[in-house]
Amino acid sequence: MSEDGAVIGDNAAMDWCPESDEDYEAARSELKERFAAWCSDTGTDVDLDAPEAPIHYKWGFLDRRLTCWKRNDLAEIYLELYPAKVMVDEEGLADVMAQAKAFLTFLAETDLLDADSEPIDLLLGHLDLIEPHFRRNMADTSRFSFGKRLWTTAAAEGVRIDDPKAVEAFMANFNARPRAEREAVLGRGPQVLPRPQTTGRVTPPGTKPRPKPSSAKRRKHKS
Repeated sequence: MSEDGAVIGDNAAMDWCPESDEDYEAARSELKERFAAWCSDTGTDVDLDAPEAPIHYKWGFLDRRLTCWKRNDLAEIYLELYPAKVMVDEEGLADVMAQAKAFLTFLAETDLLDADSEPIDLLLGHLDLIEPHFRRNMADTSRFSFGKRLWTTAAAEGVRIDDPKAVEAFMANFNARPRAEREAVLGRGPQVLPRPQTTGRVTPPGTKPRPKPSSAKRRKHKS
């Protein structure tokens, strides 16, 4: 309870449409904590980091409304951004869809799904509909970003992306290769190697976020 007597807890107001990095981190952490509690209560057996990717891409690349979901959002994330940026092995592709369904179901069952969202049954059905396209796009190397092409090559050469020494050695070796060999991997463009960033899965840099909407065009939604 706060000094003014207001109750602070699960029902405390939270900004699910954050504008600042600080507010985003608070909202992200809160959603993940609530998701973990919901999984425990319902016996849902998925990776507790399941919300990380949809939350990250919704805020960084789409409209920042973390609890407002429509079919177009799902298509953008799983048919465009994932194939461009995220490294997932063949066995893990089914897990991605299962985790997406779990996250959306969590939002619906805990009354967090924004009123402007499309119905939960429509969203879950759309994930089933796009799953074959998701698998095809994930295997389409022409969709890979600069970063994903690089780190896919590193992984194929046995480099562990979470091993700093191995990454440093790979970067030095790659930079020493003939330019034609580097361009065969990266295409024509910058030859300075980015470092991998990991949040559960490997999410290589390389695809620039879309310009974020101005505050005048955003509405805050409280829950």
